[in-house]
Amino acid sequence: MNPQLVALHKHWCTADAVKQFVSAELPNIGNFDAEEWVKEIGGMASTLHRMSVWYSLIYVVVEGYKELNCSHEAVDKLLSNEEYVDFLRLLRNATFHYQKDPLTEKAQKYLIVQDSEIWIRELNRALEKFFLDNLPVREFLNSVKVKNAYNPINVAPSASDAQKDARRLLGR
Repeated sequence: MNPQLVALHKHWCTADAVKQFVSAELPNIGNFDAEEWVKEIGGMASTLHRMSVWYSLIYVVVEGYKELNCSHEAVDKLLSNEEYVDFLRLLRNATFHYQKDPLTEKAQKYLIVQDSEIWIRELNRALEKFFLDNLPVREFLNSVKVKNAYNPINVAPSASDAQKDARRLLGR
């Protein structure tokens, strides 16, 4: 098993775990009430920040995928859109490096480009498929299994999305 690919998978798992918080319910601005409006705007800003973190973490995976010279038809096709990839890189920089401007042009480019939200979700699914196709996840977990140890994969039906994703990844 390629340890560098396992390390890259860890980065994807981190990004995928953050994804569930991006999907939190968006605030709905109905009848105008100034106090409620301020709360709603704060909620939307929080959603935007969560989304920026998830997108930026996906770029870290893209960076590693390229550095390791990985190849997967679906991922490569999505990464061929150089404009999205470059704007995603700028967003990552704006998210994880101090910026003097609270909403820099770097951050705005990716967020306003048409269909970027569709592209990033397709990329996330393609990366998941890439890892499933290239890493023996089940075999690895079985090789490190300790008798009677806590297994986070065997959880109750009310498991979080991340736990459900892990079970799906392992085919359980």
